[in-house]
Amino acid sequence: MKTFFKITAVMMLPGVLAGAIMNWISVINELSASIILYTGSTKTLSVAIYAEVIKASYGITAAISSILTITTIISLLIFIKLTGSKSVSV
Repeated sequence: MKTFFKITAVMMLPGVLAGAIMNWISVINELSASIILYTGSTKTLSVAIYAEVIKASYGITAAISSILTITTIISLLIFIKLTGSKSVSV
């Protein structure tokens, strides 16, 4: 166990973190699953954007979309920093 935590876990950590960040990016941008899981007490950014587009409130839609875009870009920058990768293929 000592060897696992000192060597293997340390070597696995960047890959696990990168996978978690890439999964996070997919989750925050997914609309169809968000609509299925949507309840009155929870509302994701994707559902909020969809609701505002239906109401034809494009100013609020643009603002929420900017937040989603910035969140995605920050997540990708963290991914690139952790993995040391110069290119990202999605």
